[in-house]
Amino acid sequence: MDFVEFVTITRPILGGKGGVHIYVKTLFDAILTENGKEILDGYSKESYKAYAGGKTSIRDISKAMVQYIDPVEFSSFIFNTEESTQIALCEQFTEFLPNINVNNVGDEIAELFANIIRTAAQTKRKKPASKKDTGTDSIKLPDEQPSDESPYSFEDNKLLQDFTADYDEIMFTLIGENYDVSLVDMSLPNKVQALYKTKWNAKADAFSDPILKSYVFGLLGELNQLSRSLLLGSGEPFSINSTRTKIRNLYVKLHPDSFAKAFPYDAFIDDWDDGEF
Repeated sequence: MDFVEFVTITRPILGGKGGVHIYVKTLFDAILTENGKEILDGYSKESYKAYAGGKTSIRDISKAMVQYIDPVEFSSFIFNTEESTQIALCEQFTEFLPNINVNNVGDEIAELFANIIRTAAQTKRKKPASKKDTGTDSIKLPDEQPSDESPYSFEDNKLLQDFTADYDEIMFTLIGENYDVSLVDMSLPNKVQALYKTKWNAKADAFSDPILKSYVFGLLGELNQLSRSLLLGSGEPFSINSTRTKIRNLYVKLHPDSFAKAFPYDAFIDDWDDGEF
């Protein structure tokens, strides 16, 4: 079972009257220790909605939460519900948890949810398929070099997690082999413009680390130039191949947890395929 299915099954029983973003945040809050709850404030309403619908993987937020998850906390959350709610949960989870009953419903579901988070935290990002595999034009990412250390502050890391939750899918689409489809139907340029105008036009300036901020504004600049060229027919000089290469390089720099810095790695990344960023 993955997180989307977990939300789909439990929300009609536990969800209440709030929106799906509130429900998802409540689920995460219920399984975290007190020391881990502040992590959730670093993610936006749109991010929680995207987790529920499967548009964004919970991989990154799970990596942030995993050391603070406590199944006992979530078990208490379940056992504090009405008896009718617990019976309904037993009925819905029998297929996945054959031994579940009203006496262990909290423990069984709590351990299942904890394992969903642990599994997501260990999942590697999917890389765009290579040209030799698809026969189409894709841009290769380097091998991941995971690191538990971050060069940025706690506040910048929270903001970066929110930023990549919004933009990872966009970057992957442009790096991947079928990027042209989203450009032709204008779905991606419209999404870029909406994200920038409603959120990151103002929020991007909140990054404190000047190098990280330059990466963020570098990506926003490339994406905005791309979307303007397609939506408005801008006359600015524009090369889709150059833009895709720069976005690939910025993707790597915006994920220090997955691509650890190691000389001469940081020195040659800017030269990949003549990309400047």
